[in-house]
Amino acid sequence: MVVVGAGTAGLALALGLGREGLKVAVLERRPAPRPAPRGEIIQPNGLAALARLGALDEVRARPHAETPRYHFRRIGGGTLATFDYAELACPHPTTLVLLPRTVQDALAASLKGLANVTLHPGATVAGLTWSGHGVSGVRARAGGRTHTVAARLVVGADGAASRVRRALKVGTAAHPYDEGYLTGLVPRPPGFDAEGFYYLGRHEILGLFPVSADTLYFFYLLATAEVPALRRRGVGWLRERIAAIHPAAGPAAAAVTGWGDLSFNACHRVMAGRWYAPGAALVGDAAHAVNPHTAQGRNLALVDAVALADAVLPALAGPGPVPAARLHAYERARRPQAEALQRLGDELVLFWNAGNPLLTALRDRSFRGLMRRPALRRRVMHTIGGLAHQPLGPGDRLRLVL
Repeated sequence: MVVVGAGTAGLALALGLGREGLKVAVLERRPAPRPAPRGEIIQPNGLAALARLGALDEVRARPHAETPRYHFRRIGGGTLATFDYAELACPHPTTLVLLPRTVQDALAASLKGLANVTLHPGATVAGLTWSGHGVSGVRARAGGRTHTVAARLVVGADGAASRVRRALKVGTAAHPYDEGYLTGLVPRPPGFDAEGFYYLGRHEILGLFPVSADTLYFFYLLATAEVPALRRRGVGWLRERIAAIHPAAGPAAAAVTGWGDLSFNACHRVMAGRWYAPGAALVGDAAHAVNPHTAQGRNLALVDAVALADAVLPALAGPGPVPAARLHAYERARRPQAEALQRLGDELVLFWNAGNPLLTALRDRSFRGLMRRPALRRRVMHTIGGLAHQPLGPGDRLRLVL
């Protein structure tokens, strides 16, 4: 089979199938990965997927911060809520916060002993090939030449702008959000425990998470339209805001000396109209991209990869094409969670990013209500942790604000 994209979903799928003895070629258009000054959260569902793949120990052996608690605070005020993953009854009641490359590097390291899995950096997909059964392979450009690679299954794991998805002529429902996040990495201040902090204000959010023993990750909400003007101002204003909101991080923020130390990440959601065609399937952001408020993007990619491997392995172990029914079963199993998290992301944008005093007041009362109602708090944590989707009904929401 051919996997297009050597990100988390692509490498995880290659590992899941490669360990079963299947021949897998992974095509990646970038000759080398690009480092990004940001962090990410691996939730309980992502940890379970890594454990299924046999790669969790490889991840834990690399720099990371085990972070079981997250504190939500009002900018200029007190604590709104604390979420402790130790409350969850699941195999991995915690999170790992780490750099984006960490999981991919661990998956790549786990693949090194598999001669049946080959990685092809610098290979760009020029199109798909077709037969009477559907997709039969890819046309890839590498080293100035075009090669045709036959495959019983082609998987698009190539991100929200997926070339595979476009070649399949699959439509998408896409929505760009008005705000994105300015991110950076600074030295981890002394005494900064393995806990994450979200600061919420009026149209202002600051997040501070350790990603290793010596590095702290921060993100700051910005309207996308404001970025060009802010670039002309330098970064002094950002250092000042970080110091004002969380004084202990002020000295560390001095490490940000220019925009070259930062990255701006625009936010969007994408949902593919279908996740498969005869001989092809989509995973990760190629199928669905969610708002980062849900802290589930990387985790959904891992779970997709495990689910697709489980669905297609029986067919790939024998002759002939992969039955469409198996690809349909994969989409039917995974789409509901992705759609639910997109809805949740929209709701969090409405309340967390709000500048309207009424919305921010409701947000703050809801957080405090979750601290008074452990059962509802655990339901929310199960959703964010990717363990189950248990939406709060109108009655639940009313109880939170009363």
